[in-house]
Amino acid sequence: MSRAAQLPNETLHAIFENLSPGSLAAVVRASHRFHLVAERILYTSITIVESLPHRAPTPINTATCAHTILTRPHLAEVVRRLSIRWQTDTGPRDPYVAAAGPVLDLLHHALQTLVHLEQLDLALGLAGGTLDARAVLAGCAFPALRVFALSGVGRGSLSPKLYIPPPSSDSEDDDALGAPIAQFLAATPSIEQLRLLDCYEPLALPPGALPHLSAFRGSAIAAAGVLPGRPVQLLGLVGHEFITERDLQRIAQTSAPIRFLDLSMMSVTPILLRDISRHLGAVVEVLKVKLALRHTLHFALSGISLLAGLSPVLGAFPALRQLDLSPTSVDGIARGNALEESALCTTWARACPALRIVVFPSRTEWRRDGAADIWVADAASAAVWTRY
Repeated sequence: MSRAAQLPNETLHAIFENLSPGSLAAVVRASHRFHLVAERILYTSITIVESLPHRAPTPINTATCAHTILTRPHLAEVVRRLSIRWQTDTGPRDPYVAAAGPVLDLLHHALQTLVHLEQLDLALGLAGGTLDARAVLAGCAFPALRVFALSGVGRGSLSPKLYIPPPSSDSEDDDALGAPIAQFLAATPSIEQLRLLDCYEPLALPPGALPHLSAFRGSAIAAAGVLPGRPVQLLGLVGHEFITERDLQRIAQTSAPIRFLDLSMMSVTPILLRDISRHLGAVVEVLKVKLALRHTLHFALSGISLLAGLSPVLGAFPALRQLDLSPTSVDGIARGNALEESALCTTWARACPALRIVVFPSRTEWRRDGAADIWVADAASAAVWTRY
């Protein structure tokens, strides 16, 4: 008998849980005893990424995983994290809906058995098709779910005039809560982090729903329905360059201050940033933004000079400690423009005295040394010092 075979299951579990998924898959095939121990670890966290071109639109790996969970019920007890991402081609959604429909039905039944899920991330790549959240979440209950993300189903960003919705539900709850996802959210109070990147519909949640929500990423329309009265401190917005005044007013009605604002997944004009600052500027400490500078700043400016016009806007963020402009694309930016970057740091710090860290589109990070009152570039860049 080998020494490994003499080890107790607890020791084997401690060893196997440090292995990669590929290594665990090999261990599962090594022996019956190893299979029993390693399988539980392997299915604790499931990640499936499938490329689905038009010529092969059926998500086979997802179907296999769902079938395995349904035919081996003991596995449902160990699944804590599930992530499924389908990468689909552009074009008509109907062929995908036809191919994925039976798989979604199988996945739906599997999800109903995963009552111990803590993280669920579904990015199904079918936005604009005739499937909505009910196709995968109707009847599911996850009392321990803390992190939830859903995209790729429903209307998405498609115009309501062009979208053919799925058959309507007879449930009065669906009508009262707006988008189909709202009923699931209202029944899952444990969620702390929520990501709805494709939801561009109003959400009308009951006042007591999502009492522990601390982070939200999604459209301004969805945020306006989710955030009021909830302790959200991290907000990431996606979508268009325009946000209505009404939505901004509702977004600002959180029960805790929004300290982290991520605008890297939408193009933000300085005018929009100014509008946002009127509602959130007093409390935001960390701002990550993808600026659409050429829409509003002077046409004669080029390169990093465009960023000089941000000073008045940043002055509306008195608590701002960190500004990350790395998602911004600006012509003429290169890693060698340290003098211009240091000058901007000095200018912005006058407008925003709390500022301590700036990351430029060149991805150079500058930090303000409070004791010496100087700005220092990251060690990976040429060291340039400038006094505040």
